[in-house]
Amino acid sequence: MSEIGTNERLLCSDVTLEDSRKIERILRRNNISYFEKWNFHTGFFKFLKNNKNTKCDIYIHMDSLDKAREVLGDMLKN
Repeated sequence: MSEIGTNERLLCSDVTLEDSRKIERILRRNNISYFEKWNFHTGFFKFLKNNKNTKCDIYIHMDSLDKAREVLGDMLKN
């Protein structure tokens, strides 16, 4: 499991823009805080054009990890 700080844990990696929006809605609905770390392999300006190759990693607080996995369920298995 990857760590950013002492309290953050990687929930899922290499998530597309479309999937990140779905995950964002579910996490917000369940009051789970998170942050996204975008991987700009193609440059920032291509990201503004909604480049489908842009991916992100979603991190959450370690205390919310079990709840987030329970709420997201099958989305994390893909």
